[in-house]
Amino acid sequence: MASLRHIHQIMNERGFVRLADGRTGKIMRVDTLFPDHEVKVTVWTSDRVRPGLAKVESVELKDLIVGSR
Repeated sequence: MASLRHIHQIMNERGFVRLADGRTGKIMRVDTLFPDHEVKVTVWTSDRVRPGLAKVESVELKDLIVGSR
């Protein structure tokens, strides 16, 4: 699981991430819920089969895809 700082860095660099279900996309928004310390991430994907926006837990972010823009 990525740290909150790393998630924000990926979002600011507009890097691609891979979700647990195999989709790839860019982080558009990061929500931190207190006091549970739960992190929800909104990811834009270009998957035509599923919805274009996915709201996922931070633990569902699997990989940073380096070099993709």
